[in-house]
Amino acid sequence: MNLKKSLKPIRKQLQNKNRLYHTIRRVYTHLSELSNEEILDYYNVNSLKELDEHIQHIKAILKKQIQNHEEEREELDACFCVDSRGDFKYLYEDKKEALKQIEYSMQTKGVKLTLYACPFHCGWHLSKT
Repeated sequence: MNLKKSLKPIRKQLQNKNRLYHTIRRVYTHLSELSNEEILDYYNVNSLKELDEHIQHIKAILKKQIQNHEEEREELDACFCVDSRGDFKYLYEDKKEALKQIEYSMQTKGVKLTLYACPFHCGWHLSKT
């Protein structure tokens, strides 16, 4: 039996354990001087496993908050610009894409368009001139 190979999982487990405490001390500087046991006490948990579960729970909450924030931001950034007929205007998120459309319209239809920034800061619109 290879002793080095058999101890590898134990070594990895210890490294992961120390990594969690190290990360907590680095990220939360007010905890940097606490011992491992004091960190567990601070989070009101009894074991490293409970601490890890707590951290995973917090990460899930934060991820959900970020997703909710992104959805809200997308709703707020929605473009409400309408054309002369009351239809929503096409929004070009990329200025290069809008410029290509101007060139294409001129070459294929002979229609001259101008570019302007969306007043809601969402991207770019085109207008006939």
